[in-house]
Formats: sequence, C-alpha cells, structure tokens
Amino acid sequence: MEIKRYGAKEFLAAGKLCIRENEIHIWCICWPEMTDFWVNHEYILSGQESEQVGRFRFSEDRMRYIAGKVVVRLLLKRYLDVETIDFSVSERGKPYHKKIAGKQTVDFNISHSGDYVVCSVSDREIGIDIEKRAKARMEVAGRFFHEEEMAILKTLEGDKQDQLFFNYWSVKESFLKYIGTGLTRPLNSFVVRFAGENISLYEGVNKLPLRVNACPIDSGYACYVCGEYNDLPHLREITFEEIARMG
Repeated sequence: MEIKRYGAKEFLAAGKLCIRENEIHIWCICWPEMTDFWVNHEYILSGQESEQVGRFRFSEDRMRYIAGKVVVRLLLKRYLDVETIDFSVSERGKPYHKKIAGKQTVDFNISHSGDYVVCSVSDREIGIDIEKRAKARMEVAGRFFHEEEMAILKTLEGDKQDQLFFNYWSVKESFLKYIGTGLTRPLNSFVVRFAGENISLYEGVNKLPLRVNACPIDSGYACYVCGEYNDLPHLREITFEEIARMG
C-alpha cells in the first residue's frame, strides 16, 4: 500500500484521477489560502448541506465545512469521471457515493481542523482524522479514554503529554470513522497502543486486523488514517504530473 499526500490549490488542474488496488490517496488542503474559491463553489452543495452551513455560528467553522464538501465533490467527480455525484449514508451514518454502472467504486473520508481539510480516497473502506494540537485535556481523557491510555498519559508531562493526548484522540477518531459509527461508540471501548512507528488497536485481548498510519501533514497537527491492509505502507509525496499519468 502507498499513502500519497497531495496539497495546494493546483489540485483543480488535475483531470481524471485513478486509484489503484491497495492504495490510499490523501489530499491535504490549507483552506484559508482559497477562501474565495470555496465561496464561489458553494453552489455545488446539496440543499441539506446548504442548510447546515447556515447553522454555524462562526465563519471559520462555516468555511471549513464548505471547503470539505466542495473538495469531496470535486475529487470524486475526477475519480469517477462523472459530472454529478449522488451521496447516501450507511446504516451506521457513514457517507458514501451511490454506485454508478460501469464506474469504479471508491471509499472516501474527510476531516478538518484548524487550517487544514484532509480527504482520504481508497479502493476499500478508510477513515481519517486530523486534530490541531493544543494542551492535553486530562479531564476529557479521564472521562473518555481507556484506563490503560490514561495511566500512560499520567506518566508524562508538558509537550510529551500534549502530543500523546492528541495522537490518541486522532487515532481513535480515524478508527471510529473507518467503521462508520463516529463518537456514538465509546472511545474507551478499545485501546490504542504505540510501539515506535507501529500502532495497534485492541478490543480486550484481541488485536484488530487493521493498519493505522500517521500522516505528517504539519508538526502542529495530529493526523492518522485507518484501514484494513495486510502490508506495511510507506508515505511519499507525488507531483501532479504523476497524477495525470495515472489515468
């Protein structure tokens, strides 16, 4: 598996996109660099999404939401080579695009925090989460994290504790978004274990057959992607010229 990171507003210049078997594409967009673009493309949102835009109290939350929805639609149009995308929601609440005859089915997941919107695309189910780092909220950890994770956090102080708190949180969210439940499933119902660069998830004594990988988007953010893969991935950046040759 390869995890490929894309960035910058030139993603619009890409034509048809192709996702290969056992591959993840991660698109990383710094949304404040393109505020005019998001406003000008708000028209492609659905009626329900437009109603949601009006419910946001703060303009930054509103723009992050618009940017995420626009990115998903523009990218899937290129992966599926279609003009319009129809979405639905699984029984667990995970969005997906409706199957199109003769077209490849792709799974996608989106997350946003701070200045970034990230979107993962794969040929199989995937979950991604990004969190802007801040001070560890130990009262939150005490309420929602597993006792094993909490015990480890208590052995740390300062930056190390802050970093691990958000690593835990992002890994947990990526898993819950992979299975499609979101925060309706308790965060302490499973354990995250770090061993160097290896990340494992456990339910009781059972290790889950999943891969979780860090995405080094920005040192000020925790970002992880979760999926069902058997081989160890590696991370590399590719150019838009390479993307164009994929088709």
